[in-house]
Amino acid sequence: MKKIFGLLATILMISCFPAGSALAVDSIDEYRLDAGDKIKIHVFGEADLDVETRLGASGNIRYPFLGKIHISGMTLTELERKIAQDLANGYLVDPQVRVSMEEFRPFYVNGEVEKPGAFPYQPGLNVRKAISLAGGFTVEADENKVFLIHAGDIHKRETKISLNAEMGPGDIVTVKQSYFFVNGEVQTPGKYAYQPDMTFRMAISMAGGLKERADDDKIYVIHDSADRQTYHVENIDAKIKPGDVITVKQSFF
Repeated sequence: MKKIFGLLATILMISCFPAGSALAVDSIDEYRLDAGDKIKIHVFGEADLDVETRLGASGNIRYPFLGKIHISGMTLTELERKIAQDLANGYLVDPQVRVSMEEFRPFYVNGEVEKPGAFPYQPGLNVRKAISLAGGFTVEADENKVFLIHAGDIHKRETKISLNAEMGPGDIVTVKQSYFFVNGEVQTPGKYAYQPDMTFRMAISMAGGLKERADDDKIYVIHDSADRQTYHVENIDAKIKPGDVITVKQSFF
C-alpha cells in the first residue's frame, strides 16, 4: 500500500511540474541543462573541439563530428560522459572531456522591487537572495506578500512563499504592493497604496476625509495578522501598518 501511495505522489508531482520545469537546485552537480543555459565544452589536447554554445528552445546543440545532440535535461557530468563515449566511438582514443557552465539560464523578479528583470540563476538560490539581486524591496512592497510561479507550470499558478524558500531556474518571483483599506463614514471608502510612516489621519485624508455624520472618536482598525481582532484607535496620529482595515463609525448624536 505504501508503494502505491508513493507512486501516486510521484505521478502527481510530475503532472504538476512537467518536463522542463525547474525546481530548486542545491548544487551544480544536480543542475539540469535547459533552454537559456550557456556552456563550454573542452576536450583536452583537441582545440578544434572546444565549443561554447547557448542551449536553444529545441534542447539541441551541434558538435563537431557528432552533429546534433539533444542535451536538455542532462547534468554536466552526464553530458561529459556522453560526448566522451561518442568521440571514443571511432574519432579519438580515450578523450578527456570537460563541460563547464558559462552562464545559467535566468530567473525573474517582478513587482515591488527596485530593479525588476531577469537574473542568471545560481544553485542554492533562495527568494531573499533573488530579491536582493533585484535591488531589494521598494517602499511600497509588502514583504509578507511574495509569490512564486514555478518554471514549466503550464497553469502559471502563483504560490505564496517565504523569503527563505528555495527557487529554481526559470522561476518567477513577484512582490505585491502593500495596501490598506478605509471603510465607513469617509467620503471615498476603498483600497489605497500603503506608504511608510503613514498615520491614521493621513489614511483617512486619502479616503476623502470624514463625512458629516462620522464620529472621530469611533475609529477602529483590524491589522493584517493571524488574530484579526478589532482595536480602537486611541491616537489618530499613530502609524498604520500594511494591510490595515480602518473603519470610521457613525455618530448617533
